[in-house]
Amino acid sequence: MRDSTKPLAPRSRCLEALDFRDGAVFEPSTGLFVGRSGHRYLWSRGATLAGVNAVGGTYTAPATLPAYESADNRLGVNLGTSDVFRSNAPVGWLPQDLSGELVFVERGARVGASGDTLLSIAGDDPTTGVRLFLDTTGTASGFYRLTYHNGSTSVTATLTAGQPTAGQLVRLRWLWSASGLTLRQSINGGAFTSATSGALALPSAFATGARLRIGRRGITQNPAPLTLLSVFVAPGTLTDAQFDEGW
Repeated sequence: MRDSTKPLAPRSRCLEALDFRDGAVFEPSTGLFVGRSGHRYLWSRGATLAGVNAVGGTYTAPATLPAYESADNRLGVNLGTSDVFRSNAPVGWLPQDLSGELVFVERGARVGASGDTLLSIAGDDPTTGVRLFLDTTGTASGFYRLTYHNGSTSVTATLTAGQPTAGQLVRLRWLWSASGLTLRQSINGGAFTSATSGALALPSAFATGARLRIGRRGITQNPAPLTLLSVFVAPGTLTDAQFDEGW
């Protein structure tokens, strides 16, 4: 008999990945999303969320369920400033050359307060220890930026072009290595603009209990609204072609 068995391909090569295009599963009994990397992500919200987009209008999401909405012709989750969205367990990998991508619909985070955070890898107290985070310089003239802090000093890559407005699709790609940070931004599928930082050696470990968080920096600090479509963190510094493979 001819052997038709094929090697199993990994679902994802990422360290962390969650993409609503391929049906991230939400478990109401646990409050967890299951991502394509197999990791679980804790979600909670202590209040209803009004103004969530739906076909033909808007609706108010109950406090006990994620605020699903259609954006860019695919499913996303609207995260308000009361939403908690983080990896359920501390990251299980050491600092290394990393790449990441966050795809979302702008909901006003860019023009919020300086420090309002879209994504972070940080401990429960984001003012101490090693942390990496995407936040805004704030106010109407604000830009997004990427910061790596080693516990005593930091480097930042701040965009100087491209200011997404509410409802626009934003794709942020970032690279982290000892030679510095690179942050790239595309708005509504347009050309990428970019920023870089100076060099800073990689640390030996993240802060104790560091987790991937969306829409805030620590347990409660620096919340920012967004509609999350997909996010991933991958080893190495990826090229655009590798990013486009859809890790």
